[in-house]
Amino acid sequence: MGFSKRDAPNCELCPARKNCLYELLDRDSRKEFKDIRIANRFRSGEVIFYEGEKPSTVYVVCTGKVKIFKTSRTGQQLLLRFEQPGDLVGHVSLFAGWNYADNVEAVGEAVVSLIDEETFRKFLLRHPQAAFALLCELSKDVRRGEARARDIAFKPARARLAGTLVRQVKDLVSGRKAPVISCLKRKDIAELSGLTIETTVRLLKDFEGKGYIRRQAKDITITDLERLRSLAGQDT
Repeated sequence: MGFSKRDAPNCELCPARKNCLYELLDRDSRKEFKDIRIANRFRSGEVIFYEGEKPSTVYVVCTGKVKIFKTSRTGQQLLLRFEQPGDLVGHVSLFAGWNYADNVEAVGEAVVSLIDEETFRKFLLRHPQAAFALLCELSKDVRRGEARARDIAFKPARARLAGTLVRQVKDLVSGRKAPVISCLKRKDIAELSGLTIETTVRLLKDFEGKGYIRRQAKDITITDLERLRSLAGQDT
């Protein structure tokens, strides 16, 4: 199925709008932003774009989530991060004029909107508030990248794993006493934390023994979020 306006969710009613570029726009630019998007529904495992392709669009995750990963010449994957509803994808490569540096794939069913490059550039020129909002998003991307590099370089393994779990919880439904992280493999957690699988398994077992988490099948229930936040550091 291709992209269409019919599949684009209503931004005004979107529960993730506070995490989206849309929330930073003024009234006029919001209206146009809604009009220029087209969207598609992706099944779990469907690729949205491949590493090495020339970018021609900006993507917005509307529902579900997507994973960002790299592949080696032998086909091995390295998970870099997940993008949640409201997040922009592909915009850094587009405005840098570089080919995509990563692969992007749907995790579960996801709705992703796009705006083609020419349309988006004209939109930014007409709406300075939108250009400022995009600058804010790019700044956040840079800060997250710097924080990840800092954590891997300076934080101990326990703090890095705690930080990974806390970041996954941030995007879950608020108000739940015991948020659940679903369908995240130990390999995924290890790669997100910059750890070996062996170290990750050992620390997860330790966290469970201390009552910070509870593991069942493929789910991890966070039973002491404040303790994990403390382990991870205040700026996680």
